[in-house]
Amino acid sequence: MLSRNKIFFVIFLLVLFSEMLAPALVKPIDEFMLMLFLLVIALDLVVNRDFGRYKALMILEVVFVFYFFFSVIFRDYNTVGAIANDFILQQKAFVPFMIAYAMAPKFTGEMKQVLKWSCVATSVVLVAIFVSGMTKPVLGHVYHYGTISVSVALLYMYCSIDGNGKMSKRDMIVGLLLLSVGLMGSRSKFYGEYVAILFMLFVYRPGMVRNMNLKYAVVMVLSLVVVLAVAWNKIEFYFITGAAEAFNITDGESDSIARPVLYATMFLILADYPVFGSGLASFASHSSSAFVNYSGLYSEYGIDIVYGLSPKMSSYVSDTYYPVLAQFGLVGIALFVYFWVWIWRKLRLSLHQGRVLEFSIGVSAICYALIENVAGATILQMGGYIPMMLLGIIIGDYRTMGKEERKNILLTDYKN
Repeated sequence: MLSRNKIFFVIFLLVLFSEMLAPALVKPIDEFMLMLFLLVIALDLVVNRDFGRYKALMILEVVFVFYFFFSVIFRDYNTVGAIANDFILQQKAFVPFMIAYAMAPKFTGEMKQVLKWSCVATSVVLVAIFVSGMTKPVLGHVYHYGTISVSVALLYMYCSIDGNGKMSKRDMIVGLLLLSVGLMGSRSKFYGEYVAILFMLFVYRPGMVRNMNLKYAVVMVLSLVVVLAVAWNKIEFYFITGAAEAFNITDGESDSIARPVLYATMFLILADYPVFGSGLASFASHSSSAFVNYSGLYSEYGIDIVYGLSPKMSSYVSDTYYPVLAQFGLVGIALFVYFWVWIWRKLRLSLHQGRVLEFSIGVSAICYALIENVAGATILQMGGYIPMMLLGIIIGDYRTMGKEERKNILLTDYKN
């Protein structure tokens, strides 16, 4: 009998350690971790033979296999090798969640303590890197302070929840300090994530939305205003000014225009290929860049002259996530939206059962993923693994729950 709890405990430690190595020191390590996930799944299936446990993962595989063959047969923007590369790459957004959801591990007190101390140690190393001025050679970019800090903070807080669903003030303060380390990165999207997570952990109360009153309305509006304020420069540029300038590009345009161009072109692609999109390895993914094989779609839409999107310099091709959905069309976008709705429906069950802190951590993980995706592909990298794994664990308890049982839970009032 394979112990899923022990296996997943080791996986969490490896992922936590790998987050420090992935940015600049060992770049392919996220691919190695993905292969480890798949190996663990295969081992679990062979030893425990619980195939029903991986039903959601099987459905995901069917969807991606369809898009693989569709791209090979009906789209000619890239090679079969590049399409196969993207077939694997795009699944990195979902496999960490799926394996956690399927295994739904339960950590012992000793395991949680080890994970908590590992989180603290990781933050201490981050501070040491910042103070020593070694950010560039070790992390590669300052935004990793934010992604790693969110991971260690959410993991620390999750492991600090006791049997009664509570967390000590000491652990709450430590979790806040771990999260605050990310402020050293001085990135606007982290500021937005920081405010959203603080709101869910320190302000949110069950029933705030359903029992809306003036006090709750003011608190929620103010929180939203703060999130928008700290990220407004990016939002304004990507979706207003930058988008307006996206079709007035010239050869050698600065790298700052690359993301707005990707967003603007995304809608043109969806207009031309509305149902199933332009196919894998065709647009806004690493597999469509010159690092794998440059997609012919960029020249078709005249954006191959943009700095960062050109054949000679394509480093900004996969610098954001949402535009990649153009590869999957409206059907793929609908499935992507349904994925998050499906998670939300299960996450609500934890709230109605009185698991408020777990619900707040789950919502924080969703906010993190959705905000990160605006100006980065973190969901496809190591920085997205731990939040997505925590989300999978939190709703994993409801994997085998029947429809009637779920319905009865949602009919009960919130437990405090």
